[in-house]
This record gives sequence, structure tokens and C-alpha cells, in this order.
Amino acid sequence: MQIFKGLFNAFYPNTCISCGEIIEDGEFLCDSCYEMLPEIDYTKNCNRCGIPKKDCECKNRVFYFGGTAAPFYNDASAKSGMYKYKFSRNTRNAEFFSQRMALTVNNVFKDIKFDLITYVPLTAKKYLFRGFNQSRILANQIGDLLNIPFADKLLYRNKGNLNQHEIKNPKERFKNVEGLYYCKHKVTGKNILLVDDIKTTGATLNECAKQLLINGANNVYCITGLISYNRKDNKDGN
Repeated sequence: MQIFKGLFNAFYPNTCISCGEIIEDGEFLCDSCYEMLPEIDYTKNCNRCGIPKKDCECKNRVFYFGGTAAPFYNDASAKSGMYKYKFSRNTRNAEFFSQRMALTVNNVFKDIKFDLITYVPLTAKKYLFRGFNQSRILANQIGDLLNIPFADKLLYRNKGNLNQHEIKNPKERFKNVEGLYYCKHKVTGKNILLVDDIKTTGATLNECAKQLLINGANNVYCITGLISYNRKDNKDGN
């Protein structure tokens, strides 16, 4: 058995989910990438919009979700790890992010008892191209870690509209997703944890939360792997 394990490790060594460097078994990141993790201090962030309290967006938006949180900002080694998962199907990366997302849920939404966990759906075109929905896998794993029932195919996406990443203006992003998602099932009285990979403006999460509320949900809270955050004092938006 040890010989087989040695041969396997020789051909398929454990590598850093961000930079690809060979690392010890059981680890996800090399020391350098671990030090560069842009971890979010949830005690300094608004629990509703998920960004630092000094730049809170809640006064300028109507949010249907009760809160948003993530373990990392969309930067450095966290960004690299998530994008390798999302676009190169490095599904081992999902294990790392789901663990950290579950920990964030326990810290930020510790007083909420969730009845269901679900995810933001992809277009049929994107699903066929990638062969998987990255948010679905994360939701399934987080549900297992937190013992929350997984609600598959609860939300659906209509055809049409531009992809959100093609739109830079936040107001246009919110307008672009109006009526884009729908819920087929009643979720009366349920507290729902909604999962996506990255929160940028929150428009997609907001529209999905709205549809869940229309179908009877009590509250919807959101957990993402990353949050994009452009500081107001940073002209370059980095």
C-alpha cells in the first residue's frame, strides 16, 4: 500500500491550489500563497452588504437578502484559486473554499438556523461549456459540512440579457438581472442560505433572493467564496 501511495504521489503530487507548487499532503496552499490570502475580517464589515462598514452600500441599494459574507476578497491567491476552480475545473479547490465558506457562515450567521441551502444557477450555455456549476458543488459541500438540507434546482435562469461581467455600471447590473431568475417551488417559512462563487455588486444574489422571498421564504442569506471590493479611496479600484 505504501509503495502504491508513493507511486501515486510521484505521478500526481499534491500542489498549491493557487500557484501549483508541490506541497505536503493534506495542505491546500503553499506558505507564500497562504500569506497572501486576502482574508476578510467580518467584524469590520457590514453583515448586510458584506463590505467594510465605512463604504457600506446599504443606504444606496434595496437588498432583499438579509446578509452577505465571504471568507476572502477577490484578490491575490484567493482569486487565483477560485478562478482555477471555476474555469479549469480544479474541483479540489472547491474543498478548500467550501470549508472556509462554512466557517464564515458559522461566524457571521451563527444565530440563524437554516432550513435549506441552494445556489445561483448558470445559463444552459455556460453549463454545457463548463460541464458543471461551480456554485452548485460549493453549496452541496457546505450543506454537508453544516448539516443543512441541499435544495437542488430550486432556482432557474431565463434566457437573454448580457452576462454580468460585461456590464461595469452597478445600476445597470441590477437592471440587467430583473426577471432573469425564477423559483419553481414554494419555500414558505424557510430560512435559506444562497451560495455563489463571487459577489461583485450583489445584483445576481439580490434578484435570486427576491424570487425566493416571492415564493414564501422567511429570510435569505448569502455566502460567496470571494467578494469584489473597490475602495472608494482607491481610484484604480484595486
